[in-house]
Amino acid sequence: MTENTIDIGVLEEKPGWLLHPRFFPSKVGGKPAWLDLKNLCAPTDLTCKKCNDPLIFLCQVYAPYEEKEDCFHRTIFIFVCRNGSCCRPNCSDNFLVLRCQLPRKNDFYSFEPYKEDELERFSMEKWPKLCNVCGVRGPSHCSKCKKSYYCSRKHQILDWQKGHKENCIKLQTDENCPLPNFTVTEAGKSVLFKEWELVVDAEDEEDDNAVDENQEMEKLRKMMNEKRAGTLSNISESDLEQYTRNIPEDKVFNKFSKRISRHPEQVLRYDRGGTPLWITGNTEGALTHIPNCQYCSGERQFEFQVMPQLLNFINVGIDFNSIDWGILAIYSCKNSCNDGPSYKEEFVIKQDLCQ
Repeated sequence: MTENTIDIGVLEEKPGWLLHPRFFPSKVGGKPAWLDLKNLCAPTDLTCKKCNDPLIFLCQVYAPYEEKEDCFHRTIFIFVCRNGSCCRPNCSDNFLVLRCQLPRKNDFYSFEPYKEDELERFSMEKWPKLCNVCGVRGPSHCSKCKKSYYCSRKHQILDWQKGHKENCIKLQTDENCPLPNFTVTEAGKSVLFKEWELVVDAEDEEDDNAVDENQEMEKLRKMMNEKRAGTLSNISESDLEQYTRNIPEDKVFNKFSKRISRHPEQVLRYDRGGTPLWITGNTEGALTHIPNCQYCSGERQFEFQVMPQLLNFINVGIDFNSIDWGILAIYSCKNSCNDGPSYKEEFVIKQDLCQ
């Protein structure tokens, strides 16, 4: 990440093998590229606080602390419940944020960077097995083929219904048969989000020839009316029209829209130790006291925020039962402590445009 500037993240398509853990990617969707390959969270720690369903990987940001030897590799992971009914305005109970870090010399990766070679082998056999559906720790396996692993009964049933039933016999009879790579769906939608590389670079300085604020506001109104802005996907047409008429009253939203006009495609803003770019000044209940780190009792600081534009890239849909957010502001331990488990829970504020 760039010192003393705000970095922004945009999405690019990339072959899946280049998003392998050995390349320490920042990425959205697909399965998590775990950092510590051994000390993974138990599946029970990755369930929704509201419905108890398995959480699904949303994104990860590779953000090392270069000044700390034990943070040479450092990644923040975000998980979310896919059930839209668990998504409530200004409530982050359906999200989970985890931090993991390693020194340069560790048990998993070489000291020097890996070459980008698709044929290079990187064995994962000695590390815990991962769920065939979502990629989190899979302590259970298919009792017949003993080759497909699962985090939960729910994901085992989904996998059986969506392809494993047909492949199980082949896996039993052929020891060298690889696990099939197919997309598991639920209610017609993929369990996983579409996978992208997250490319992070410095934000452009303000330009005197930047897009006129009124033009940008008009674009945002158009996006919201077409329900492509994500943050207002659960509002009725009448409420939407009333809100868009009142947008000029919200100076915080005006500032937000003007700032993102420099890079309308941004899905992430990284500003460690800075302040979030809030999406609205009209929201009550979203802003709260930031608790200290539960492992070292030290302060937490703002690190980055996930933008509403991400919703347009991960195929969550615009129906009433979709997940949604205005911004997700991520706060992490200021000292990036090493106390506690390998994957440490951090704090998130979910701010929405509506209540």
